Amino acid sequence: FSAVAGKSVKKTTQLKQMLKSDKLEFIMEAHSGLSARIVEETGFKGIWGSGLSISASLGVRDSNEASWTQVMDVVEYMSDATTVPILLDADTGYGNFNNARRLVHKLEQRGIAGICMEDKLFPKTNSLLDTRPNQPLANIEEFALKVKACKDFQTDPDFCIVARVEAFIAGWGLDEALKRAHAYADAGAD
Repeated sequence: FSAVAGKSVKKTTQLKQMLKSDKLEFIMEAHSGLSARIVEETGFKGIWGSGLSISASLGVRDSNEASWTQVMDVVEYMSDATTVPILLDADTGYGNFNNARRLVHKLEQRGIAGICMEDKLFPKTNSLLDTRPNQPLANIEEFALKVKACKDFQTDPDFCIVARVEAFIAGWGLDEALKRAHAYADAGAD
């Protein structure tokens, strides 16, 4: 919770308001309780729980080598140390829709404000390090159903599910990116 004009505002509500704002908002990467606290104290309104940085801080590659429970431990410390919202890089949701919706449930319990899931295959590869042309992406309908399952399973209506379209970075074109973005928005992505 954060105090805004004398009222407590949930972290989820803070993030939802930033996402819906007409203003350009900035969040900063963090990967530990200490780095999250530094981000907040330097004035950022939110934190990006970076999968790459969390993996690196654990000494593993950004390809789902850190389990979701290991990531959960890290972001719990980050949440405990801060009052601003955390948007977690949830990779592909750590598996199918069952894994993703359980992740949402556990993150809500720990005060995380939202997740950003990418539409790649599990286990994921880091898009910036994968040099294959037209990197494989998740099936559109399957990923849209994963987004819908997460939205249906969340208990806080302000918990945010951001669908990250990887089409451009994976070597696909505008038509593919737009087709995916529309399908995920229709499934309820924030």
